[in-house]
Amino acid sequence: MRQISFFLFLLLSATSFSLYAREEASPTLRELVNNNKITITSWLNSDKNKTTTVAINQPVILTVDIATPRWFTDGTAIERISIPNIIAQQRNLQATNYSLMNGEQTWSHQRWEIPLFPQKSGRFTVPSIGVKVTVSVKTGKSITGILFTQPHRFSAKRPTSQMTNPDEWIVAPNASLTQEWQYSSSNKSKINKSKDDKAFQLKVGDAITRTVTLEVSDSLAMLLPTIIPNEQMSDLQRYTDPAQLIDKNTRGNFTSIKKESETYILQKGGKVNLPPISIPFWNTTTQQSETLFLKGKTFIVKHTLISWLTTYWYYITLSLISCITLGLLIKRTRLYYHTHPSPDFYLLCQSIYTRTWPHIRLHIYRKYVQKTEQLELKKYKTNNKKEWDIQSEKLQTAEISKFKVLWLWFKIKK
Repeated sequence: MRQISFFLFLLLSATSFSLYAREEASPTLRELVNNNKITITSWLNSDKNKTTTVAINQPVILTVDIATPRWFTDGTAIERISIPNIIAQQRNLQATNYSLMNGEQTWSHQRWEIPLFPQKSGRFTVPSIGVKVTVSVKTGKSITGILFTQPHRFSAKRPTSQMTNPDEWIVAPNASLTQEWQYSSSNKSKINKSKDDKAFQLKVGDAITRTVTLEVSDSLAMLLPTIIPNEQMSDLQRYTDPAQLIDKNTRGNFTSIKKESETYILQKGGKVNLPPISIPFWNTTTQQSETLFLKGKTFIVKHTLISWLTTYWYYITLSLISCITLGLLIKRTRLYYHTHPSPDFYLLCQSIYTRTWPHIRLHIYRKYVQKTEQLELKKYKTNNKKEWDIQSEKLQTAEISKFKVLWLWFKIKK
């Protein structure tokens, strides 16, 4: 009986040792790599050999691909990328899973694509990136470890000398710029549209809302420039809504959207011009610089009584002061000439108006005698003596035009 018990003990010990040995024989992740049971490859865009050169703000795609003939028992986790003057933004929070045939074996793949956006010119190095993976082994267990990518290098530059301020540019294969106008009035029936479809008539106190949308492919919304220029205009009050930033993925096509909206409250009458919008755009498909452009609008603003007084109070005050001053001057002049003789020229004009020719001749002779101390008009010396003699002789015998009378009057000088 004791011999049988001892034999069973030895058999149980041998079995336990065998199971323990099998557990210890599970391979490590490094051994899987060395035995080509798991691989990690990485590259920039689709070029594994050459140095990539891009424009500022143009994405460089870092692709990381992990493959194994077994299967992944958990999702991979990639280390956060931190490189000075580069924005690394993962568009997908999960890797792409797929399988490929390698000879007679089916290999499972997990792929990450991470865009890198350089913010300045220069050469950049993407260091080794750690990727945590979990794969199955033949023992039915899972092995977890960290694989590292190879470092990569690329360069960024300003694609054109016109790009003096890269923050104001769009760098993308495609971009579009659109706008919408909305009008708010207390009486919308009075908003008149002009024939040329460029001017609208509103009144002081009405509101205009301008909404501009910028859509750019293969970029980030946070990299898009300011759309509506910040211009101060005294004719209106300006209210700006917070910008809306949207990054969306439609079947692998990445689009960034920036939407800006401003409301203008009209403060003065007359013409109000809202400026056009232009944004410089470097087209990475054609490798040429372009400009996204939106037209501005002109609005005809009708005054209210209060706004008209507020706008023209200076001119109104000046006109009133001028009228009062002129009225006082006229009154004072009349009072003065009630006790003093009227000016000769004023009397001459009255005589011309009534066509009293004896008085006209009297005033001409009086001035002539006072200025020249002579009695005969023909003896007067002037630069146009012939014309003087003709008109002075006609004045003594007949009627001449009032313009000739005035000509004779102003010709008489000392």
